[in-house]
Amino acid sequence: MRRIGSNIRKKSSEERSHRLTKSIIQYSDSETPKNDYPRKIISPPRASSCCTDGSRLDVGSVREVEGFKFCYRVCQECGHAVKYFYPSIESTSSALKAYRERQKYMLQ
Repeated sequence: MRRIGSNIRKKSSEERSHRLTKSIIQYSDSETPKNDYPRKIISPPRASSCCTDGSRLDVGSVREVEGFKFCYRVCQECGHAVKYFYPSIESTSSALKAYRERQKYMLQ
């Protein structure tokens, strides 16, 4: 008899730093824009000229995944949605420190 959860392998921090975060935004031309947060957000696939920082509203609360903070932003006029990542200034997250070390030489 196996213990519950015994088949779940623990991920190393290196594996976790490369995984993608799941997005609830679905881009569609055929469906009308719809905000059904936190389950899904239906959005037009392309931003319009009305999509500026001033016209976008934050939807839901700010979330954090391994040191990276993000929220969903939706345009008030056309409904275009994006997953907005806040610039990280200082963090103690080991994943964020490792990411910065990998990217350090790419910036030069």
